[in-house]
Amino acid sequence: MSDSTSYHRAIEVDNFSGLDNIRIILCEPQGPLNIGSVARAIKGMGINDLWLVNPIEFLNQKETWYMAHGAQDVIQNCRVVENLSQALDGVHFLVGTTHRRRRRRLAEPVTAKQAAIEIASISPRQRVAVLFGREDKGLTNEELCRCQLTASIPMATKNPSLNLAQAVQIMTYEIFLASSRQVETSVMEYATVDEVEAFYQRINNLVQKIQIKPINNSWQSFMYTIRRVFSRKGLEERDIAALDMIFSTASRHINRLETQLDSTKNDNSPK
Repeated sequence: MSDSTSYHRAIEVDNFSGLDNIRIILCEPQGPLNIGSVARAIKGMGINDLWLVNPIEFLNQKETWYMAHGAQDVIQNCRVVENLSQALDGVHFLVGTTHRRRRRRLAEPVTAKQAAIEIASISPRQRVAVLFGREDKGLTNEELCRCQLTASIPMATKNPSLNLAQAVQIMTYEIFLASSRQVETSVMEYATVDEVEAFYQRINNLVQKIQIKPINNSWQSFMYTIRRVFSRKGLEERDIAALDMIFSTASRHINRLETQLDSTKNDNSPK
């Protein structure tokens, strides 16, 4: 009698690592069929951590459970949150996915295979999340800006595009393959996504305080550029600490000058 496990696994792959540290995030998924299909797709690739941001009602839809055949536990254990920030809790490296070229000043996407190699090098030591957008319009530019890496699946034609579950299947398959190979583990100690976002906010506050005037007065484009610069290699905790030392010192000097100016104005005011 043949063993059922060996029957279903014609090719044995047992030396993969880091898959427990990979989180799949669906941003506002709109169909229970896709949610169920995604659960089945990722479980087959050894990934079980599924987070849904503001999804359509799916738990009471029979389509969800039908499409999640063999992966009902992923649906039962998935996390449902109201916004993306909540889904990024504890994440050190965020990969966004996109199908179309963006005109904004965003980093150029890499292929799914290239992204998977990067993910496989980080996930043995730190948590990585892969972010997928809405079925009809994908991720917004603002959501992609939060990602350290952007990935796209090469296709022969512009249309038709892959549906959500197909895109997740291909991406997680590449991650599974990369995790089963001898990929050198990254020694980077990435700051969490929350820490990086707080750092960008401090930059934004400082440059506005010293009244830098971006080209075309577009603060959004200016911050896109700043994010693109720092996302090229990613930010470690020690990087943020060093840069914060510079920015906090500059802020203190500015505050001191403002206090002195206010004092001078008061001294020169008519009695």
